[in-house]
Amino acid sequence: MATNQTYTLSKESTQIFRRQQDDLPEHVKVNVYFDDQGPGHPNTGYYLDIPTKRHAPIEFIKANGTYYWVKLCFRQNKWETNQGGIYNSPNVGWWIISDPQHPNHSIYQQEASIPLTIAAVTTALQQLPTRPNTPDHPTTMEGQQEEINVATGQTQQEAQRINVINTSNGALKGNPPPIFDGDRNKTHKFLLSWHLWASVNRNNNAIKNYLSRIVTMLSYMDGVRVDAWKEEQLDKLNEEKDDGTLETDKGLWDRFMERFNNAFTNQNR
Repeated sequence: MATNQTYTLSKESTQIFRRQQDDLPEHVKVNVYFDDQGPGHPNTGYYLDIPTKRHAPIEFIKANGTYYWVKLCFRQNKWETNQGGIYNSPNVGWWIISDPQHPNHSIYQQEASIPLTIAAVTTALQQLPTRPNTPDHPTTMEGQQEEINVATGQTQQEAQRINVINTSNGALKGNPPPIFDGDRNKTHKFLLSWHLWASVNRNNNAIKNYLSRIVTMLSYMDGVRVDAWKEEQLDKLNEEKDDGTLETDKGLWDRFMERFNNAFTNQNR
């Protein structure tokens, strides 16, 4: 690994040290590519072509207890980013902990040797809807960066609506669900992936806390068909919190899932 730095991202700019060799697996890079301009050259590193900019500098870092792709700015002879640079898009991948190159792979192997109980998996599957109820826009980092919440990938404007819970007991494990774009033909697959992943991480605060669980699920939804709906859900969560609903109240999750099923379940299944 060319860089094993651990960073803390906030609204303030943080210096980022770029990798000097292409050492990430393909499932992490997806559409990211490496430009080798020589050892020690400031422009050697990973890049991504996005709609607003070709050859945009980008880096995969560990920050705030998990891994992120972040967009970079070159200022005063150093590469920098802040929480607004977090980039969450199908154009980039995620580091699967089962990959031997993952720094925590040895821990994963130890935990994987303890199988999940059948009851835990069955409970997750039972949460899938059995009777239907009812039908890429990456962020930019040019000039003033758009603020994105570190824990959720949501824009700062959205994240300000609620008090997002940061996970305090480690990064989420396993294969996360695919990004859901609102296509009802993909709802069943998304929910199946989500519930299995949530079951694996059932002891993580991001899943145990119902408010955090909702925000985590919203962070895996992106596209013109879901953006307005996501904002509506954040408004509803804010209203429920103002009314005194606790973040640990299971009713938050039950009502959210009812709204999700009403909006995105395919009636023709």
